[in-house]
Parts: sequence; structure tokens; C-alpha cells
Amino acid sequence: MPYDIITIGSAFKDVYLFSKKFKVLKNVKMITGEMECFAFGTKIELEDMHVEIGGGAVNTAATFKRQGFKVGCLARIGKDSAGDDVRQYLKKHGINDLLAIDRKNKTAQSVVFLAPNGERTILVYRGAAHDFKTSDISPVITQAKWLYVTSLAGRTDVLKKIITQAKQKGVRVAFNPGKLDITKGRSALLLLLKKIDILIMNNEEAATLTGRPITDETGYVRKLRGLCPGILVITKGAQGSVVVLNGAMHRVIIKPLKAIDTTGAGDAFGSGFVAGYVRFKGDINKSIQLACNNSAGEVSQLGAKNGLIGLTGPWKKVSYSIKKVNLHK
Repeated sequence: MPYDIITIGSAFKDVYLFSKKFKVLKNVKMITGEMECFAFGTKIELEDMHVEIGGGAVNTAATFKRQGFKVGCLARIGKDSAGDDVRQYLKKHGINDLLAIDRKNKTAQSVVFLAPNGERTILVYRGAAHDFKTSDISPVITQAKWLYVTSLAGRTDVLKKIITQAKQKGVRVAFNPGKLDITKGRSALLLLLKKIDILIMNNEEAATLTGRPITDETGYVRKLRGLCPGILVITKGAQGSVVVLNGAMHRVIIKPLKAIDTTGAGDAFGSGFVAGYVRFKGDINKSIQLACNNSAGEVSQLGAKNGLIGLTGPWKKVSYSIKKVNLHK
């Protein structure tokens, strides 16, 4: 096959801004209980500024490329300079350009305000990335062994076409949905999950999809297992992750590490796990090891891809432990 894996989803041009004057304050009125602030009506000096190409499809393609796979990237961009930058990034890094052109909307862009503790607030213009079409999905996707599908902004019709074409040709599918994928067209999504080989999401998304409290880990994992018979990968940020294979739940606990920038951590973990699963022929422990180290490397540097690890590691960026739990008990 021409491709080991094709990533599908968004492509962004991201601008990162860092200043010690960005403050994180408690505020119960905010959805997260915190807010990132700076003084209104003043000129804020920046310690650093960084521009890079990101988005789910691009970030995950970068992981697979660094792991030695032949990779294609399918995303929707505008006919503009930001879209040209996306193309140049893919070409520079040896990732095959399968991009679709949107002649109405601009290429997606974001501005990331990085706080001193590594957390961030992101201003997002989704543009072309928010308007995937079924016509963007060409038979080229069947020329891969694997597809890694990131958020499609709730377009279950696009996801259905991807899965249908893939399954007809024996192509395996990993899916990392976003918030809109879970909240829009939920009933259609639930039917499609039965055909997913590896499902990756964070704990908030898992709780929302299953209707279980976020504190009820075993409850939402069991409910999710009933919806998707494939491998489940659930990330929980600094609290680690959960990987479910058959009736066993592998609870991964990571030791705290200093984060410079958490942008793209989920992409790094999910794509790292799938890269490990393919590279190590289904070895779950090695897949988890690659996922943990890939995401730890990513958060240790500014930007969503700069710390991703290659074929030779480094493999000791983070310490973790795995506790295996029988879900049937």
C-alpha cells in the first residue's frame, strides 16, 4: 500500500504568545473555575512568540512521520497564505499532501495565550477546518493500512463515508473525536463507534458521551466498552490515562512533570499509542510506553510538535506505572 497511515482532520496556523504578565486567577463563574487574565488597556510585553502549523491532522501526522511511517495528511484549508504555509510544512517534513481546498472559508488559525504554569487559553477561528465535505473524502484513503481520524466538527456523514470506504478495503480506523463530534448527531455516532478499531478521547468526552459522571471512571468505561468493541484509550491529563482491551482496563498513572505547554498533549498521546500499536504489532505495554513518552516530550517544549519523539526515543521523559483491572468483576 502507498501509505502506512493517513491522518484526517484539521490543519491550523497557530500563533503562541508567552508573557509572565498573563495571570491565572480563580473564578467560580468560569466553566473551568479559573480564568487567564491581563490588564485591560495596556501594552503587554511578550517573553516569547512562536508560529507553527498545527491542528489534529497535522500534529498526529508529525508523530507518525517521526516514527518512520509513510504518512498522508487530509485536511481542509483555504486558498490563502496560511493554507500555503500548511502545504510548505507538510512538504518540508516529508508528509504527503492530500489537502482539500475551501474557496469560501479561510484556513483555520488560532492564538494561544500561554500562562507561566504551562496552561493556556486559545482563541480559535476554525474556518475551512469546520466545513469538511463528504466530497473531500476520496478513494485515496483506501490506499492506507490505517486511518487516524481527528475531529470532524460533528460531521457524522463524513465520518460514515470514511468508515464505509475503509471497511470495504480492510483499512483499520482509529478515531479521536472532538466535542462537536460527540454532541452533534450523537445517535449516528453511536452506531459508527461499533466499527472503530481504536477509540481515543479524554475523560470529559467519555463522560459526556456515556452520560456518566466524570468521577465514575469504571462506570463510563464499562458503558463505553458496550458502545465500542475496539481498543479504548481515555486520557485524563496529569492524572494519567486508561487503556481498555477486551475485558481488561490498564490504568496508567504518571508521575508529575513540569509542563511548558500542554497544547497538543492529547494528539501526542493518541497518535503515540497508535504508532506503538502498529510498530510493536499490538503490544499494549509498548504502545502505552510510546504514548506516555511522546506526550511528555510534547509538553516539555513550546508548540504542539517540537517535543515529539522519534524512532530512537528518548524513552525516559516520564515515569509511569500500569495497574491492570478486570472490568468483569
